[in-house]
Amino acid sequence: MQTDYIMYRTLEREILKFFKNNDVDRFHQDKLEAKAQSLAYYWQPKTKEPNIGDYLALDVVQQMLHIRNRFVLDKLDQTNKLLSIGSVLHFAKDNDVVWGTGRNGKVREDAHNYKKLDVRAVRGPLTRDYLLAKGIQCPEVYGDPAILSPLFYPELLMCPDGPSQDFVIVPQLNDDMRFYKGYEALLLSPRMYPGDFIRGILKGKTIISSSLHGVILAEAYGRNAIFLDSGSGETQFKYDDYYQGTGRADYHSVKTIEEAEQLTSEAIPELQKRQQALVNAFPFDLWPK
Repeated sequence: MQTDYIMYRTLEREILKFFKNNDVDRFHQDKLEAKAQSLAYYWQPKTKEPNIGDYLALDVVQQMLHIRNRFVLDKLDQTNKLLSIGSVLHFAKDNDVVWGTGRNGKVREDAHNYKKLDVRAVRGPLTRDYLLAKGIQCPEVYGDPAILSPLFYPELLMCPDGPSQDFVIVPQLNDDMRFYKGYEALLLSPRMYPGDFIRGILKGKTIISSSLHGVILAEAYGRNAIFLDSGSGETQFKYDDYYQGTGRADYHSVKTIEEAEQLTSEAIPELQKRQQALVNAFPFDLWPK
């Protein structure tokens, strides 16, 4: 098992090395993403490597725009931005547009510096209640746009042979990796772009995840997904918000991997209906017709 741990940490280092040593190859992509970030916001670590639960914000918005042959950089009003996937509501400013984002329960109230937002959808009812309390109108359209991923990355294409192992474990970005001692061979790093991460998710029959988007993507593809409370310092707010936004007041929350291995979760109720509601709420009007 020690060998597996070393292999996992080596993989993490190789991913980081890639982003440090391939500046020339990524030069144009980096310029595109830096500009796009000001229009379709996504949080990014200082190291610039992707974090799946944040990079998906750019990816899903791009996928939606491509349906109508539009591109992020063509946004009509470039003085405001669209916020979508991630707990990034505190990055909003007046006149920004919200499509599926949520509040971060760790962030102080005085970090929310806005009075007027154009809200099309939010992650869940807890975020909606928060905005309503601030006097900001918010429709009852719920869902994290990451649930649209199977529409753009179909399982038949990403994992045509189906799952090949019983469990995949997804740590949260800030987890202490000593928590996973003995399970290193099952770990899937969140420091990946969507294609590789989704392929990794689809290898498992059950996904045990302390990462919210490990849970969301697993559920979007119909996998059994169990939330693992790893003690990463995250509050329950975003998890409660997500589950309630998909019509579930209760969900499994476990402290150990051994507990998670014994459980079966409730699937997202009426997934297709929820996906369609998010598609209908997408702000295509922010781009040229």
